[in-house]
Amino acid sequence: MASGVAAWLPFARAAAIGWMPVANCPMPVAPGDNGNSSKRQDELIVLNVSGRRFQTWRTTLDRYPDTLLGSSEKEFFYSEETREYFFDRDPDAFRSILNFYRTGKLHYPRCECISAYDEELAFFGVIPEIIGDCCYEEYKDRKRENAERLQDDQEENKDLRLPNMTCRETMWRAFENPHTSTMALVFYYVTGFFIAISVVTNVVETVPCGAAAGQKDVPCGERYTVAFFCMDTACVMIFTVEYLMRLFAAPSRYRFMRSVMSIIDVVAILPYYIGLVMTDNEDVSGAFVTLRVFRVFRIFKFSRHSQGLRILGYTLKSCASELGFLLFSLTMAIIIFATVMFYAEKGSSSSKFTSIPASFWYTIVTMTTLGCGVLVLDIHRGWFCTAENSLEFTGFTDFEHKNNNNSHRKDGLAIICKRLE
Repeated sequence: MASGVAAWLPFARAAAIGWMPVANCPMPVAPGDNGNSSKRQDELIVLNVSGRRFQTWRTTLDRYPDTLLGSSEKEFFYSEETREYFFDRDPDAFRSILNFYRTGKLHYPRCECISAYDEELAFFGVIPEIIGDCCYEEYKDRKRENAERLQDDQEENKDLRLPNMTCRETMWRAFENPHTSTMALVFYYVTGFFIAISVVTNVVETVPCGAAAGQKDVPCGERYTVAFFCMDTACVMIFTVEYLMRLFAAPSRYRFMRSVMSIIDVVAILPYYIGLVMTDNEDVSGAFVTLRVFRVFRIFKFSRHSQGLRILGYTLKSCASELGFLLFSLTMAIIIFATVMFYAEKGSSSSKFTSIPASFWYTIVTMTTLGCGVLVLDIHRGWFCTAENSLEFTGFTDFEHKNNNNSHRKDGLAIICKRLE
């Protein structure tokens, strides 16, 4: 029809304003006036969506017969009085659905609620997997965030104490979600306070506190032994009670004892109890001093009280393969360039690169851009190898970073934030 109108309409307009005389021959017949009174197959239909009317051709909807508008099921929504199809649905979301029938591309409107949009797609029989590449990542991210939010809401609802909950179940829910009761919240902040006190004490006891008469500076831990011992005892008692209560309330004690946080709790309090039963033997005391280093693991107890630390831990866990590959490539480059550096400096008698393992440290600090340290090059060939070492590894890491970004754009964002336990 459009081609027929384009054939005669310009001439009619030109003749009407006097640009050209009226032709002697009769004007071509308009496409609508060819005498064919039968109803055209491609008719214009009206879709009324909650009072907002949309018009489109029937053949546009018939392109997708597996959907509601493309099948005969839409006749159930036809109104004889108004001669239109009425749908009591969201007109804003329907705009993108109708655009899918027209263009064959489904887009996700970012202003729409993801749950409401999925309901509209399900009602009209349009599968969300055909969303265009320009909107697919946004759609998947919103859908994942909504699923996580719903999961959090379900867990919060489960945290409400039910009439048939046992004492162990109530304690375990209080440990996992301190906001279920006032007592659980108080215990949560008390343990967090003692964790901070324990970490600060572990640091302060190594600070020099002045010297006595005729003696050198002694650490605060040796000068105020009783005070630090009392603080350490109080912290360990709190940690012990917390661990035993968690062990008692755990749904599966075997799984709890095997968990990472349970092992950290044991390692954090074990040096104190070992120190109580140790003798004053010098060999045993030296081993105890080494064992006291494990008290630094108490800082990991903050991960129970910080959601950010838990997210960081699961981020590292989800990127374990990428970090492993980076470590492998770094090790391979260290061996290669350490070998090159050793043979480049081999001719100098004052060179400190006495072996390939001795060259490892210089290569590591160069590749990580930390500096040369105490090792200094002696031959210009070594400087050339160092520059090549730095440039090649920097270029490799930049290429790897860009390559990973492109892969993530193609494959979608990986889920790195998971639930704790």
